Amino acid sequence: MTGIAMSKKTLIAIGAGVLSAFCATAFISQAPGAMMLVYLADLPLFMAGFAFGPQSAAISGAAGFMIAGMLGGGLAAGIFGLLQALPAWLVVRQMLLQRPALLATPDGVGAPDPDKNKVEWFPAGDMVCWLTMLVAAMLLVATVAGLSGDHGSLSVLISDNLDRILQAMAPDWDPAERSRMVDLMVPMFPGAIGISWLIMTIFNAVMAQNLLIKLKKTIRPTPAYVDLQLPQWISWPLVAACALALLGAGEMEYTGRNLAMILSLPLFFLGLAVIHTWARGMASGGWMLLVVFYLVLIISGWATLAVAGIGLVELWSGLRHRMAGPSKIND
Repeated sequence: MTGIAMSKKTLIAIGAGVLSAFCATAFISQAPGAMMLVYLADLPLFMAGFAFGPQSAAISGAAGFMIAGMLGGGLAAGIFGLLQALPAWLVVRQMLLQRPALLATPDGVGAPDPDKNKVEWFPAGDMVCWLTMLVAAMLLVATVAGLSGDHGSLSVLISDNLDRILQAMAPDWDPAERSRMVDLMVPMFPGAIGISWLIMTIFNAVMAQNLLIKLKKTIRPTPAYVDLQLPQWISWPLVAACALALLGAGEMEYTGRNLAMILSLPLFFLGLAVIHTWARGMASGGWMLLVVFYLVLIISGWATLAVAGIGLVELWSGLRHRMAGPSKIND
């Protein structure tokens, strides 16, 4: 029976990898709506991993890597491995780590909980931070590669490629207008791409967990996202990136600016947790304030910066400790 169960898990994992590869390479077909499938390419990998464990995530990733190579060649396989398979396996592996729960003690060391069934799972906030650091490392590698390449810098490389892409998409576009659009996109392009990838990866992981909870197939319980905590160390890479953006020149300033954008995302999520905590502690009308808040967030870039700032204050001073109150909103 065990062998049959293992074979079933393996087949499901392989099927998830194949489905993920088809989604990841859907843009090749140029069919309407194909890009929506690309955004959901991680979902099958996360579902297999969160349901059956890191080994299934690895099998799914390997199967997807091979299928992506068959459909789109070596470049498609490499992109799939770097942007889908590896991150999904890392997230599944870390998020399924657990240890016996500890009770708080006066010396801060912690004592084993008498209830042997209680466990502590790997914190979701730590996982968000490590994913963010992975993207930041990719940007640094791209920067070094750009400096050592024929273009001389990452920004010039991005500018040239964006110009070619826009020209291919709209050959009749006025060159001056196209050039202005490229100049508008280039300064924040790496940061925007990095943040988009992070958000979609986290979105797919959360969606997979929620779907598996409904199917009663998940290994770990869903984290309480409103209680998100971040490790203190995440603020220092952000401070370094901001210093590089402010004090650097040329390509260093460009890299620092985009690194700061990427590294601020965990603090943005922490700021959202603070706002949800504040809203659910209100006697009434909290849900209406959340609706208004998200509307403002959608239309205002400054609101996004403000939320990240709230997250930074929370990380350093603990705003939520001053917001204790009855829960009125189900997050």
